[in-house]
Amino acid sequence: MAIGKMITIAGSDILAGGGIQADLATFNEYGLFGLSAITSIVTVTKTDFDIHAVPIKVLAEQLASLGQLTDVKGIKVGLLPTVAHIELVSDFLRANGQHIPVVIDPVMAFKETDTINVSELTRAIIEKLLPLATVVTPNLIEAQLLTQQTITSETELLVAAKTLHQLGAQTVVVKGGMRLPGDNATDAIVTDKKQKLVKLQKLMQPFNNGAGCTFSSAIASQLAQGETPLNAISDAKNFVHEGILQGVRLNDAFEVGNVWQAARRYKGIEK
Repeated sequence: MAIGKMITIAGSDILAGGGIQADLATFNEYGLFGLSAITSIVTVTKTDFDIHAVPIKVLAEQLASLGQLTDVKGIKVGLLPTVAHIELVSDFLRANGQHIPVVIDPVMAFKETDTINVSELTRAIIEKLLPLATVVTPNLIEAQLLTQQTITSETELLVAAKTLHQLGAQTVVVKGGMRLPGDNATDAIVTDKKQKLVKLQKLMQPFNNGAGCTFSSAIASQLAQGETPLNAISDAKNFVHEGILQGVRLNDAFEVGNVWQAARRYKGIEK
């Protein structure tokens, strides 16, 4: 039997917790073979990070290479650092993603010193990516930027998810994470037929670097194999939960460690 192929279009995380490294590791855990186009390279120190955008010409050549492939089962999209990157990837999705699942993780990891026009980026995501999304997976901060709504409660989390659904995404998951009060990490899910809140107990383990990338890639992997969005989201939440529980410590210089994508497979085995 042929192994299913998945594409990730995202940034490279030098610490390998998130970005294409997390995507490829997640695809592998779900029995799929991952291919990638790199949009940026993220470098990190204990006090700062920098996003080095890949030149548009280089990204275009990567996408042209991937466009030659056949039997691709799904596409996951992560960090796109400029409007030009968003427009280029949107064109690729329209040409290559019309009949397969497309999961958009609208990563917006910017510093106050960045010269990025966030309003232009959010507008481009809304216009160019959301209408192409089988599932979109913003966190609370990203959802606030995309909807221009304040989110301080589970009710407001669900309202934001409804707004994003109205903007064109087939299924929306807004991740409350640790940012809402209470003992639970709550996600708001909206589809054409259902609106619901999904909860898991918050984890205190400091191993959540890459949680969002892993979550969206786990959803994409399951959609690519015929799972329903709601079931895919539920399992992806568990997949990330286990990855945080058994996360990877980097060293004393970094307060936050990485999600371990293989944690569920090796559950109970000490590293």
